[in-house]
Amino acid sequence: MTDRRLQVRLAGLDRAGLYDLGPQDQEAVRVLADRLDEATARRVAHWLAAASGRP
Repeated sequence: MTDRRLQVRLAGLDRAGLYDLGPQDQEAVRVLADRLDEATARRVAHWLAAASGRP
């Protein structure tokens, strides 16, 4: 399940226009993926997409 949450989070960051993630960014995404449930991970990804103006 962590892999799926990680994919969701990375997709949200991508939609928000954050493509070039450094090692600290990657670690932060992994920690979030480990700690958040699927529904929360999707909600955060939605917020990132909405912040970019691309729903």
